[in-house]
Amino acid sequence: MIRKTSDVTVVGSGFSGLVAAHILAKRGLRVLLVDENVRMGGQLLRSLPRSGGSSGTGGLRRYGFCLIDLVKKESIEILNRTKVLDVDEQKVLLLEREEKEILSVESDVVLLATGARERFMPFKGWTLPGVISTGAAQILMKGSGVLPARKMLVSGAGPFLLAVAAEYLRNHGKLLSVLDRGGVADKLLLLAHGLWDLPKVVEGALHLAVIFMARVPLHHRTTVVEARGCGELDTVVAAKVSKDGGILEGTERTYRTGCLAVGWGFTPNIELPQLAGCALEWDGSMGGWVVKVGEDLETSVHGVFAAGEMTGIAGALKSIHEGEIAAYGILKKLGREMDSNRLGRLKRKRSRDLRFGLHFNRLSRLPDRAFLSIPDDVIICRCEDVTMGHIRKAVNEGYDTPATIKRALRIGMGNCQGRTCAPLLYDILSALTERASKDIPLLSARTPVKPVAIRSFLE
Repeated sequence: MIRKTSDVTVVGSGFSGLVAAHILAKRGLRVLLVDENVRMGGQLLRSLPRSGGSSGTGGLRRYGFCLIDLVKKESIEILNRTKVLDVDEQKVLLLEREEKEILSVESDVVLLATGARERFMPFKGWTLPGVISTGAAQILMKGSGVLPARKMLVSGAGPFLLAVAAEYLRNHGKLLSVLDRGGVADKLLLLAHGLWDLPKVVEGALHLAVIFMARVPLHHRTTVVEARGCGELDTVVAAKVSKDGGILEGTERTYRTGCLAVGWGFTPNIELPQLAGCALEWDGSMGGWVVKVGEDLETSVHGVFAAGEMTGIAGALKSIHEGEIAAYGILKKLGREMDSNRLGRLKRKRSRDLRFGLHFNRLSRLPDRAFLSIPDDVIICRCEDVTMGHIRKAVNEGYDTPATIKRALRIGMGNCQGRTCAPLLYDILSALTERASKDIPLLSARTPVKPVAIRSFLE
């Protein structure tokens, strides 16, 4: 095992991680930047730089690519294609680099900036080849320059649907329709609260303009009921939904397509903070379970900071501002000079970002009836083939917590370690037991939090 030391280890090279690493390195600290992806930049900067930028995020992307260049010029040790398998309260991290070797890193301070992942809402046929997440569609287009399919349907809930649809159309794909479970009134409410943040309004307007100019139908209060196909997707059945989440019989509509991209918002990646012993709190307006932080973004564990989507889903600007706040907090922690006035301004900007996040996440939240309406034969845990019927039966037999259901059904014990099904399970249990989401206990996180190659331990 290779052993390393650093003043600060930054986990995640999205906006928060990049901003913090750059500031800390400029102040002379030894910074180690770790990310499991091939390139730095997170989801928004996953692609190679393009000239110009027709989308509302063009300015942010240009800033991000410049930031990546600045980070590369600093004396920062960058470990791409490196997974973090464990982090403890003593700030010791266990890493796997390129599926070849194991590293142990001791740091004075750790900044966790591991972002978020998509939420899902199962329906009949959602495991068919051809049904992908909206994030996967975006990765294909941005990361590889590949269309998911020549013809596609986008469905789910939340503003991210519009971003993916617009990106697909800009890449000359044929988009059949956008099916949004939310209503027009919900979006108008978000617009009203976003008028003080013109860049976000412009971004959304540009996405809508691309969709309308391509004459793509945008159906509100509509969701996918079933995906059909023999071995692969060929047909999608959609229907109208009521405000409380019920399917309206007789409103079904059929689409012929080989690709369906679905997404229902995001939830923070909290497994590493769990392992480190950081306090967590439930905040539905911020995407679910988030890391609890102080004003300087230090967690409940001394010397462990958190920034970006893991403290609440609220977009790229929040991640940028929190990366800078965390950097100043770390400098203060280590007794280095920092700009107190600048820090105060950043905290005010963060408050504004959090207000936007509150309304952004509201558009993605689903009512209890949506989960109660999932048919018994629909798979919830894809790794272990656990169905909704299995969960209903287990709850009726008294297994009414995530941990007891996990022991009874093996849900969350597959290769993904519950990254897909665990957030689903929490919502399903909340609906079935009529308990508040904050009263549904989290599953424990265990080392390693990601699959690790056996050969890594043999080097």
